[in-house]
Amino acid sequence: MKMSKIFFISDAHLGAESQQKELDKRNKLYKFFDIVATEGEKLFILGDFFDFWFDFKKVIFSEYFDILCELKKLSDNGIEIHFFGGNHDWWMFENGFLAKFLDAEIHPYPILIEEKGKKLFLGHGDGIAPSDWGYRNILRPILRNKFSISLFRLVPAGCGRLLSKLVSSTSKLYTEERDLHFEQEYEDYAREKLADGADFVIFGHLHLPIIKEFPEGRYVNSGDFYKHFTYLVLDDEKLEMKTIE
Repeated sequence: MKMSKIFFISDAHLGAESQQKELDKRNKLYKFFDIVATEGEKLFILGDFFDFWFDFKKVIFSEYFDILCELKKLSDNGIEIHFFGGNHDWWMFENGFLAKFLDAEIHPYPILIEEKGKKLFLGHGDGIAPSDWGYRNILRPILRNKFSISLFRLVPAGCGRLLSKLVSSTSKLYTEERDLHFEQEYEDYAREKLADGADFVIFGHLHLPIIKEFPEGRYVNSGDFYKHFTYLVLDDEKLEMKTIE
């Protein structure tokens, strides 16, 4: 009998690394998808699953094709898929390719939902730290502005992908080092949400597997799926962090 667990994963950054590392990442993702197919009912992808994604009207990148097919199998077998936009792949839209092809629900912003009798506050987690002033107040508003998005649609998809590689290769390393200093601010933010009634606050983005218990509830960071290969599982009894070897 199929179990009804809920799975969470983030920060695979597909397409960001060398060919061998991408192959290893995919093999571990296939193992993860097999577990979801056997035990799961829902899959929440908490951002930066792709190192770059933009819902072009007529183009999808071949480097993602195999993973999209695996996700399609999950969807066709009744697994409910939710995508959260990260700072690398925020540009997936409710009427875009991913939503239609995977029958997926797209979440551009954090949400509060109830699953397994628990209130979960979910999001990618970028822009939480108040001291990350430049990203919060300048870069993110520009990148997510409707006018900027309309302009990017005019750029040929291949050129857009090359541009994204140039930006993300330096951005990801910078973000990793910088966000280590923001860890306390993430905890403070999580505790605010727990005090507002959430039982669990779950983010990605930091690339650090974290589970912290507070009197108000639990703050969890899903880690990443290119270095730690961690994911989360919620059932009727508990929330656990696990690793794909």
